[in-house]
Amino acid sequence: MGWPIFGETTEFLKQGPNFMKNQRARYGNFFKSHILGCPTVVSMDPELNRYILMNEAKGLVPGYPQSMLDILGKCNIAAVHGSTHKQMRGALLALISPTMIRQQLLPKIDDFMRTFLTNWDNKVIDLQEKTKEAQITAADFRQGKIF
Repeated sequence: MGWPIFGETTEFLKQGPNFMKNQRARYGNFFKSHILGCPTVVSMDPELNRYILMNEAKGLVPGYPQSMLDILGKCNIAAVHGSTHKQMRGALLALISPTMIRQQLLPKIDDFMRTFLTNWDNKVIDLQEKTKEAQITAADFRQGKIF
């Protein structure tokens, strides 16, 4: 479990994904550690993870160390559970569903590009300059200043 207070945080931060690979090779798919200032139980077993996720209401709740919640906020999608998580996930997926993209986003992109390209008819253009203009105009589009 590493050094007192720090635990294995320094190794975790230095090694990144290799830390988990090394721990798995050393201890197996299920091990305890002390990462980011908190005692942590890590499961890399798909069947156990599925069981935990399917049985949240029975006491086993997946989560992040308090230090991560302090950074990400307590209401981020990874930190909430049960019906709140389900509602947030549904809302986010609705924003990027194929139907939403096809009905909402693509028509706006099509209008944007047609408007931008109409001035190019029968002209010699500086493609590099027009690309820069398109990027600036696209940024305005993303910020909702267009349409």
